[in-house]
Amino acid sequence: MASEMETIEQRLKSFTGQLQTECAILERLVYKHKNQHRRCSYFQYILKVRRDLKLLKSTNLEDILDSSFLVVNGNRPKQKVQLLESLKRRRCGAGKYNFLERLLGVTRLLSEMHQKFLLTTQREISTLLARSFFMKFSLTTLVVLARIRVLVQQMLVDAVLLYNTVSSVSQKEQTVKLNQEGFEVFREYYPTKEEDSIMLKCVWQTDKYVLVEREHKNEANSQENDVSRDVTLSSSKVLYENIEVILGVDESGTAVIEHCPTDPINARENDDNSETNKDEKLVQYHL
Repeated sequence: MASEMETIEQRLKSFTGQLQTECAILERLVYKHKNQHRRCSYFQYILKVRRDLKLLKSTNLEDILDSSFLVVNGNRPKQKVQLLESLKRRRCGAGKYNFLERLLGVTRLLSEMHQKFLLTTQREISTLLARSFFMKFSLTTLVVLARIRVLVQQMLVDAVLLYNTVSSVSQKEQTVKLNQEGFEVFREYYPTKEEDSIMLKCVWQTDKYVLVEREHKNEANSQENDVSRDVTLSSSKVLYENIEVILGVDESGTAVIEHCPTDPINARENDDNSETNKDEKLVQYHL
């Protein structure tokens, strides 16, 4: 797995440099022939391809790839922990996207570039070349577009594999060993409990790769939900016993309650009446 990711890293960096070279050639072709072909439909498609390439360049693809391979390879443990922790913070308001979300955006852009504009532009230039119009311009532009198409497709396949690898690594609990001032420190990483995550796949259709996105449910969370459901639905096994402390129970099982006076005034009157009755009985006894 490590050797495979190293090969993918070398290829992506090489393809990124080659794509920048092809973009510079296309930019020069647009600059030289803009005044002559700017109103033609095929040239409008070339301008759209150039716009998408500029958008891809503005994503700062090299930094995204460096961050992704740092997480996968783990060559710099301290930066790896920081990048993994950054994945927990989702974009809110005017915040920034993390590198994994930016990598997902790059894969979507590569797929849309190929499906929408590259194939259509090549058809338009091929028609122009078949009619033997502007031979030098048509042949050079067609070669550059073909080279860009191959690079975009290969970068799409490798970027999808890289995204799936980083996503799977970020969803696992792991311990990272750090060295700080001669001391070994172990830093534990716990992923966020998310129900679903996006998994990518490249499917070959006719003559091109098509990006397919699928929602992947987290197995740990599904197991926790199943356990919680079993606990709530199962009947309680606690047996309750009645403990009679204050109430007395007769032989028939009925409770006998001694009535106590609640009103203090009535209680005093009852005490006075009982004392007078006792005095009367004593007087009668002496008589």
